[in-house]
Amino acid sequence: MPPDVAHALARYALSLPSTGSLADERLGTVLGNVRLPNPIGLAAGYDKDGLLYDRFSRWGMGFYIVGSITAHRRRPLPRPRLYRSRDGLWMLNAFGLPSEGVIPVSRRINGMRARVPIISNVAGFSLSEFSVLIRAMDSLPQVSAIELNISCPLFDDPAGMDELAALSSGLTRKPLLIKLSPRHSRILENAVHIAEENGLGISVYNTIPVTTDLLGAGRGGMSGLPLYRRTLSALARIREVSDRIPLMAIGGIMTGVQVLEALEAGADAVQALTAVAFRGPIAFRRMSEELLEAMEAKGYRSVSEAKGYRSRALVRAN
Repeated sequence: MPPDVAHALARYALSLPSTGSLADERLGTVLGNVRLPNPIGLAAGYDKDGLLYDRFSRWGMGFYIVGSITAHRRRPLPRPRLYRSRDGLWMLNAFGLPSEGVIPVSRRINGMRARVPIISNVAGFSLSEFSVLIRAMDSLPQVSAIELNISCPLFDDPAGMDELAALSSGLTRKPLLIKLSPRHSRILENAVHIAEENGLGISVYNTIPVTTDLLGAGRGGMSGLPLYRRTLSALARIREVSDRIPLMAIGGIMTGVQVLEALEAGADAVQALTAVAFRGPIAFRRMSEELLEAMEAKGYRSVSEAKGYRSRALVRAN
C-alpha cells in the first residue's frame, strides 16, 4: 500500500471507535504453536508496512498480518490500482508489492506493542532475498509467524519451492507458511509434501490472476467471493494429503458461516481482506459473532470441535 493511502487509512482508523474482540474461549484456536484468540485475521495487503497496527489491531481480529515486506524499497504500479465491484462481492487490485523495504518495516515492527499475534508476510524474488527477509523477521520478538509469499515465477516449479522450504526451515524456529496462488493448483499436492517434509504450513489462496483494463497495469488479482469455492477445494485436497500441517484459508471469506465452512474443510484459521473493505472495521467482530451462531446451530462447543469435523466424518465413512 502506498504511503499516501496508508496515512489516509490511519487517519480514518483513528476516527473510529475500537470494536474490540469477543472474549469467548470457544473461539480460541492454534496455528502451529501460535495461540490465537479467534481464528479470523487480517490478510496481507491491507497494511503493507506496519503503519496501521496500533489502531487497526483493536478491531477484534485474532491475528494481524503485516506485508508483503520486500528486501528493498519498491514503488507501486500505475493508477488505478484498485477496483471495487458494485455488488460488494469482489475486488481487483494491482499494487505491485510496494514496500518501504525490510529495514524500515523491521524497525517499525520492533517498536510495536503486540496486542494480537503478528504474522509477517514476506516476498522475495530470489532465495537470497528470502534469506534476508526471514532472518530479519526471526530477530523480531513481536513476530509470531512468517508467511512466504511466492508470487514470483521462480517458485512455480516444485524444485524451487523445495529449495525455498529447506532454506527457510533452517533459518528460523518460528512457524512458516507458504502462501500459494490459484496458479499453484496444478502442483498443490507436491507443495503439501514439500511443506510437510520441512515442517511448514500452507496458506491458500492468493488472488486469481486476471487481465483487465480496469487497472492501470492492465493486469492484477481478483479477490472476494469468486475465489471462495477454489479455497474450499484446496483445503479439502490438502487435508487428503496431510492432516498435520498448519493450514490457513484465504479467499472470499466474508461471513462467519463461511469461516465455519473453512474450518470444517480443514483450516486452522482464516484471513479476511475483501470482507473488511466492504463490511468495514466491524467485520471481524461481526464475523466472530456469526461464527458463534453458526457453531451453536451445528452443536459445536468450540472452534477445535469444528476443526475436527472432517476427520470425524472420514472415520464414520470408513
